[in-house]
Amino acid sequence: EESLCMKAVVSTQSTGKMLVAGRALDGIAIGFVSMTGPLYIAEQLPSDWRGPATVCYQLMITIGIFGGGVIAGLFEPVRGGWRWMLGLSCIPSTAMFLLFIFMPRSVRWLYLRGETKASQDVLAQLRQTPAEVTEEVEAIKADYERVQADKELGGSGLRVLVNMVQNTAVRRALVLGIALQLFQQLSGINSVMYYSSTILEMAGTSTKMAIWLSCIVSTANVAFTFIGLYGVERAGRKILLLGSMLVMIMGLSLLGFSFVIMDLSKKSMPVTFHPDSPECSVADGAWASCYNCLEVPDCRVCDDAQGITHCLHKNDTNLIEAYCGAEEEGQKECKTSESWLAVLGLTLYIMGFAPGMGPLPWTINSEIFPNWARDTALCITTFTNWLGNSIISQTFLTLSNAAGRPGAFFIYAAVALVGMAYFFVFLPETKGITLEGTDELFRNRKVFMGLQPNRRQGEKKELAD
Repeated sequence: EESLCMKAVVSTQSTGKMLVAGRALDGIAIGFVSMTGPLYIAEQLPSDWRGPATVCYQLMITIGIFGGGVIAGLFEPVRGGWRWMLGLSCIPSTAMFLLFIFMPRSVRWLYLRGETKASQDVLAQLRQTPAEVTEEVEAIKADYERVQADKELGGSGLRVLVNMVQNTAVRRALVLGIALQLFQQLSGINSVMYYSSTILEMAGTSTKMAIWLSCIVSTANVAFTFIGLYGVERAGRKILLLGSMLVMIMGLSLLGFSFVIMDLSKKSMPVTFHPDSPECSVADGAWASCYNCLEVPDCRVCDDAQGITHCLHKNDTNLIEAYCGAEEEGQKECKTSESWLAVLGLTLYIMGFAPGMGPLPWTINSEIFPNWARDTALCITTFTNWLGNSIISQTFLTLSNAAGRPGAFFIYAAVALVGMAYFFVFLPETKGITLEGTDELFRNRKVFMGLQPNRRQGEKKELAD
């Protein structure tokens, strides 16, 4: 959290080096928080609270994204407003740092380091009855003794990694955890979030309109996360995740088809070419549509008061102002009546992602590893998430140019479909299972693949009844 505040301070400086330093510190802080947040929540709360609590973790992130977008919009017209946008992030990060001082240490972290009395004291603060404390302490103790007795479990440093790979249950859990984080990113979420305004501009909306329409995406992200909060313990992780991916595939497919329809519309949309802008005009009239105009680098379109679309070079600002009354460079996309399909596709995609594929990879990863491997495994899966994030965010525009705008979204939909099939087969249900009880899910192949009910889950249900 201190590095977040430092980022805010240095980012208000004018030098590029200070900005890079600020972003680097920001990345370090977010990396720590994204791993330790779900880990801490899972280790502190009882099994029936883990799911809603980790969804709340994701909900706070979506609210932060929405709030950041609003602040960016408010400061956009202000000269040097970006300094305020970055500087103001020091306020919540400082508040978080101060509040963290009062948080108790992890129950399991204390126990694994021999501080059993402190572990029990913390647990007594977090559970409603002494019976719950006793039951959980016994489970932690039994798991700890089992690890101490088995030389193939536990260890530190490289030895933990070796034991994780050699242990069948942990290896299966690790592969699943990596898959969850990879498919979350490779299904295109950060292409949609980072480039939502760009995607809407591709659909033909103005830059100003695209900024405000992207708020619809952020609003849907916040609103539909509440469905995950409600459904994670009622429907269960697996059903919620599969339903989430199905809606995501529908949204991505609609986005792809919307661009197919808009490209066809643009090819039949007439434009006026001008000899005074020779880079964007030909004598034989070979270019007959808005689509053809924008195929040429640096050519733009603008509409005059009569609704006639003109094709002009972006540097011909006098012509753009003369014909269209605008001092801007013109639009990079043709305005079509089908633009609303792209807005609908984006919103539908987020409606699917927010309740399931957004929070559940973090929820499930915090549940499926034994105590001795959990922190190391979460480091690996969190690294995988940010690696996928980097790949997607840096390749979206390249992919759009190579495969076409419809093709990029169809590829994301295909990746999501593969992920949905994988999780249908290999994702076990972790609802209602204690952290010490998840081993059985991955030790038993039939339970792991859902061919046989989990004994511990059945016991939990009987107790609840």
